[in-house]
Amino acid sequence: MPVPPALQPCPSCRLVDQVRSVPAVYRAGRSTETVRSHMDDRRHTETRVVISELARALAPAPDRHPERAPVVLGVLALFGTVGAFFAAEAQSDQDAFVRINFSTGPALSPSSPDTGTLYTLSGIGLVVAIALFVTAALLRVNANRELAGRPQAERLWSQAWYCARCGTAHFSPGAGQGPAAFSLRELRRRVWTAGGYGHLADRY
Repeated sequence: MPVPPALQPCPSCRLVDQVRSVPAVYRAGRSTETVRSHMDDRRHTETRVVISELARALAPAPDRHPERAPVVLGVLALFGTVGAFFAAEAQSDQDAFVRINFSTGPALSPSSPDTGTLYTLSGIGLVVAIALFVTAALLRVNANRELAGRPQAERLWSQAWYCARCGTAHFSPGAGQGPAAFSLRELRRRVWTAGGYGHLADRY
């Protein structure tokens, strides 16, 4: 069969019938699905992105969100801080009520935590929450710095081809990567190195 000018035959099998551009294969491997569930007699609908293993292997950059975990933990710590603070306020009001109304009576043994302890827990929770939010911000800055070269990586990535028959990748002649076919791991290493974040290739 005639080979279109832009289509590059696979160096392994020398055929083109199973060759597609890497960006096209990557986009085809991403889809959305809607998940419906029932919670407390209410319908809950969630739309999420589904990525095939092949699309993950052909990604031009790591798909990661390193700041999510610290943010979630920070929000939880913040809720704990607010809860401890209001508990301390309530305990303080209760202590004041006892002092006013039972000052001449027998001493009462409190059954709830000491007010000072609650305020201390509230302060610790606030410090932890702030530290987690700062950590999330630093992770975001670091991730943006690492992926600053993504446009350069995508320029090389856009010249890559995938052969489904051989399960290998290769580049157009003008990419300067040689004529041989190579594994998807090697494709990732070359593309990510072009973007300056090749050190993440094995991790992701």
